[in-house]
Parts: sequence; structure tokens; C-alpha cells
Amino acid sequence: MRTATADDYHRRLRQSLDFIVQHLGEPCGVEDIAAVSAFSRFHCQRMFRAMTGESITELIRRLRLENAGYRLRQERTSILEIALDAGYGSEESFSRAFRRGCGVSPGKYRKTWPPPTFSSPRTRVRYDPIQRSVEFDPPGGTSNLRVQIKNLPEIRAARIRHVGPYNEVAPHFERLLEWAATISSPAGMIFSMSYDDPSEMDAKQLRSDACIQIQDEVPAPCDIAIDTLLGGRYAIHRVQGPYDRLPQAYQRLYALWLPRSGEELDDRPCVEIYQNTPRESRPADLLTDLCLPLRRTDHHP
Repeated sequence: MRTATADDYHRRLRQSLDFIVQHLGEPCGVEDIAAVSAFSRFHCQRMFRAMTGESITELIRRLRLENAGYRLRQERTSILEIALDAGYGSEESFSRAFRRGCGVSPGKYRKTWPPPTFSSPRTRVRYDPIQRSVEFDPPGGTSNLRVQIKNLPEIRAARIRHVGPYNEVAPHFERLLEWAATISSPAGMIFSMSYDDPSEMDAKQLRSDACIQIQDEVPAPCDIAIDTLLGGRYAIHRVQGPYDRLPQAYQRLYALWLPRSGEELDDRPCVEIYQNTPRESRPADLLTDLCLPLRRTDHHP
């Protein structure tokens, strides 16, 4: 596999943005963006948000509203017809979204000069409805992240699936630790695996696994699964401090470190390895290893 560069990542991101603009009136999802950009389907949503400042859903919604706003000022087409073309089922739902997007109703937007802006303060994507094109400003600055690339071995682990907000997984770890204290096999590494991007899914539907390493094959109660996990190449970045720092660290890894690393993400979940826990450490002293899965290459066995 050839080495990926920052220019290559940005070119692929621009391809996905062009695809979105060309298909604004059609359904467009993560699978489509992953196919066009050749980003890992597993990580496409996080990559997209980190590099543009908006999730795929947020960006598509904004561009559709901006395009609708342009049509409102340039055409005598009814608001209902424009609403339907923008993917809304009724004029009422379109009007609510439009007002949230720019602060005024569609009818008032037609008369206001200069027209209010739709741009998100976080976004690095600007839309030109006249040319039906976008401009993208790649993330700037240096990552200042210390990252090690390591091969992690496969391990035997006990896990409990959690469905819901990621910050509510703690009771599952408590359950695992209580159970581990009752078995003869000593417990080892404590970690979690996350499968979904919080920016694209309802928090109640997010999937993650609370995991604890065990040394031997042992029977487990029905709420605990025993599996072989991990294994493979990972980019590992250690974060010191409370867990609410982790999203920003992920953002910098995806937006700044990864495009310049020469690496490609693999279709495996991200892993968080907890070197200590709130049971024994203050929030400021917590140590968490963020592990991004990397593809195997001819140069990295």
C-alpha cells in the first residue's frame, strides 16, 4: 500500500464534498461518502467531522438549506416545493429547520438584505450556491501529539456490550471487576471498544464494549461474553487527565496527526486502554491510551 499524505487525505475529502454537492437532492449517507473518499467505513464519520468541523449529516442539512435559501431569493417557486426538493416532508418542518439554520423564516429570508448566513462557526466548508461548488480549508496547525505505533497482541477478554451514551458505561466495568474478583484467573488490562460516532447517532444508540483481560478460559454468566480481542497495528496516544479531554484528543488525531502520518485506518474499532481508574486516581492523574487501528502494510508487519 502506498504511503498516504496530507494532500492525499485532503484531496479525498474534497472528492466527497463534491459528491455531496452533486447529489444534494438525493439520499446520501456514510456508505456513499466512504466509497467516494476511500476512507475506512468504520472511521469515515469521525474523519469527516474532524477535518470539516461538521458531521456528514450536519453538512448535508446545511448545504440543502443554503441551496433552498438561494432558490427562495432567485425563484418564485413556492416554499412547499422548495421544502420538498430539500428533503423535507412538509413546509412546517422545513420552516423550523430553516429558522434554526439562519434565524429567520423562509418568507422573511426572501425579503431580508443582506441575507443571513447559514455557515456553522466550526465549519471549514463554504458553499457557493450559484456555482454549486464548495471550498474546503484543511485543518491547520501542528498536532503536538506524541504517538507510538505498536503491534498489540490478541488477548482473551471478558466484555459487556453497552448501548447508550459512552459516559454511562462505568457500571459495566464495575460489574466486570466484581465478577473478575470471584474467578481464579487474574484480571489484566481494562479497556473499552467504541463502534459509533456520537456526532452521527443518537446517544441512546451508541454501542461500546466494556472489557477486561483474563488469562484463562473460564465460564461466565450470561451477561458477560468471553472473546479474543485486539490484535494488530495501532497508533497509540496517551492522554493524562479527566475523560472529558478524550473527544478533543481524538479530534486532533483524526484531523492533524493521521493525514500527516503516512498511515491508513483499518476497519476495526478504536480502543481506549485505561492505565488507571477513578477508583484509585484523581481525575487529573487518569491515564488513557487512545488506540487507532492501522492497516497492515508491506513495511509494517
